[in-house]
Amino acid sequence: MHSMLSLEGKQLGNYDIIRRIRVGGMGAVYEGRQRTAFDRRVAIKVILGNFANDREMRRRFAREARTVARLHHPHILPLIEFGDERGILYLVMPYIDGGTLTSYLHRSLPDLAEVAAIYQQILDAVEFAHDEGLIHRDIKSSNVLLELRRSGAPYAYLGDFGLVRTMRQTEPDMVGKLIPLDQVPGTPHYMAPEQTRGIITSLTDIYALGVLLYQMLTGELPYNDEDEIRVIQMHLSSPIPAPSAHDASIPRELDEVVRKAMAKRPENRYQNVTELRQAFLAALQGPGIALADEENLSDSGEILAQPATRRPASVPLAHLDLPEPVILPRRVDPIIVPQQETARANQRQDADIARPMRRAARPAQRTTDTVRQRPRITEDPFSRMSVLRRRPPTNILAISIAVPLLLLILLIMPRAIGFSLFPVGFPLFGVSPIATIYVTAQSSEVKGNYVLTASPKITKPDLTTQVVPAHVLQSTASGSSTVPTSGGTTVDGQRAQGTVTFTNSNNVAVMLPQTVLTTPSGVRFQVVNSITVPARKRGQNGSLDTPVVAIDPGVAGNVPAHALDSTCCTDGVSVSNDEAFTGGIDGKVTHSVAQADLDQVRNKLVPGLEQNALQQLQKQLGPDDAFAGKPLYQIAVTPSAPVGAQATTVQVRISVSATGTIYARSIVTSTASQLLGRQAQQSLGKQYQLSGPTSVGTPAVQQSQSGNVYLNVSARGFWFYNITNDEINKWPISIKGSSTAAALAYLNGQPGVHSVEIHLPFGTDTLPTDIDNIKIQLINP
Repeated sequence: MHSMLSLEGKQLGNYDIIRRIRVGGMGAVYEGRQRTAFDRRVAIKVILGNFANDREMRRRFAREARTVARLHHPHILPLIEFGDERGILYLVMPYIDGGTLTSYLHRSLPDLAEVAAIYQQILDAVEFAHDEGLIHRDIKSSNVLLELRRSGAPYAYLGDFGLVRTMRQTEPDMVGKLIPLDQVPGTPHYMAPEQTRGIITSLTDIYALGVLLYQMLTGELPYNDEDEIRVIQMHLSSPIPAPSAHDASIPRELDEVVRKAMAKRPENRYQNVTELRQAFLAALQGPGIALADEENLSDSGEILAQPATRRPASVPLAHLDLPEPVILPRRVDPIIVPQQETARANQRQDADIARPMRRAARPAQRTTDTVRQRPRITEDPFSRMSVLRRRPPTNILAISIAVPLLLLILLIMPRAIGFSLFPVGFPLFGVSPIATIYVTAQSSEVKGNYVLTASPKITKPDLTTQVVPAHVLQSTASGSSTVPTSGGTTVDGQRAQGTVTFTNSNNVAVMLPQTVLTTPSGVRFQVVNSITVPARKRGQNGSLDTPVVAIDPGVAGNVPAHALDSTCCTDGVSVSNDEAFTGGIDGKVTHSVAQADLDQVRNKLVPGLEQNALQQLQKQLGPDDAFAGKPLYQIAVTPSAPVGAQATTVQVRISVSATGTIYARSIVTSTASQLLGRQAQQSLGKQYQLSGPTSVGTPAVQQSQSGNVYLNVSARGFWFYNITNDEINKWPISIKGSSTAAALAYLNGQPGVHSVEIHLPFGTDTLPTDIDNIKIQLINP
């Protein structure tokens, strides 16, 4: 399972993520709202976590965006936007609330008319892609989205062009390169045999369209197994199943369409979508329902399974969307049949009734464990035999024919020959004499886009300058942390020094160079200068005091007094130190504060402190308040010692101050609505009145370098012409007793009228002469 960052409740570019719709092997689809399009619903496709960093997957995703952007076709899901937000690649497409064809087929099977309508839409989309030199390579029911309609078949969109290939990419350099079955791109259940060997042509899409047709007819896949490798092997070698073998009501002509579309060898398939469409339409126009013969009846009279039986010819042709009028054989139901043929005829009627009932009802819900069942006719086929034999009495039959015929003559006569047996406005057979006229007022949609300045210097909005009030919120969050210092300073060692006394017992002076003196412990000292020790005179030894310095720095040179007492240098000369040596210091490295120590604490504490400061700002928000952009943060760093100071640790205090500009949503909405109202009044006039509330979008915030905050907000609304009751009450006087054409001409010429619909009393073709019988109903959009 690939890990993926949850996006629900977050913003991705110009879109708010609402919920995750579905997850595939490499991507996920979310429902979102587009902020700058009045929060319209969109579908947002993103790459799953581990694949989001894969260069090839990102390249394929971008290629899908470029492909869909160039495909402008009513049955190919269009691209709204392609973006990259914080490393997340996403595609934005319209939200289709009917779901996929897969879920549609799971609820219940469509009838043949719906199959024909949906399948032809898919064929049109694939044919257009082929004409553009593109092979979809992943045609399947889950990649077909349906937009449900109040009546008629759903509207289909072909989507997911992530595996699309250009036809030149499938030329000989790719042909015949075998790849492991578990690495074949595409969906195994719809995969052509040659596709598993790396051969991709437009005929691989033809094969997938054959699989899809089988699935739409039967509700099942032609080859299905839990092991996808086994499914691929079935595509390679298993016989092609016939839809009619799964459901005997499916015409056998469609078996041939599926068989040829799914031919194992590409050269045996339809060579393009045009051939497939022609064969499909021809199969729909094939022979009608074969009557049951004797070997198809059981001893009890029940109709046995008939593999050769075709779907009833009573499918509404208007739903088939065929290119030409189609005439299907008419089934003849006998009125009077011989005694021995009655059971067989009734059985044929039951079979004809049962077949269309199979697909007539579509349940509202269907759980995964629901078993799809076909309705069965439980009525005893022989219970209607007496009804077939019974003839209605002659007088009742004559009356039932004569009365409708007479009424029809009375209705047609005024229009055909200009003569009526009844006066104008006469209520025929007690029908109400009221004429109802529906008048729809003129309406117009007004859109506007306004740039509002949010300023804390004012307290109420100014429509002239388009300035709305704002206020500033502030909060502060702080924290501290102590860390070891990472800086260092080296302190050099100092050499000890002192004074020694040289004594000479010789009668001659002794000259000594820069002599080195060593203590018994091995510490060495050097006489600073060359010296001459005086000779012995008058019974007194000659002596001389001179400074000496330790050769090596450090405290070891701080020797005590008389540590150097000894003979020295030559006979008759001795040396001594009457006082201890001092000044020796060892060298060392001292710790100091570095800038990196301060940055370390800053990087650690600032994100949490900013979040804390933001939460404090949010607590100050009122229910109607909103941030005008992101809050501004100021960060102060205060260390216990400055950078460079000697210290082994340093305490760093971080203070974050947040400042946010706030505006009131209701004030912005009200201001935009008033500005839109002014615009509508200027463009339409004072006679127009707002219909319902205006729709105001979420403001897009921009902040200038000078600190000014601008709210870019869009608004729209509908205005209709305000036709007063006084004007409406005058109309019946002018149109009473007139023809429909004259009344329409008069009413359509009145100010503010968009359209007029007149409902006359039954049996009349002029308006009543009594104005009380003329009711005018105004319809405002």
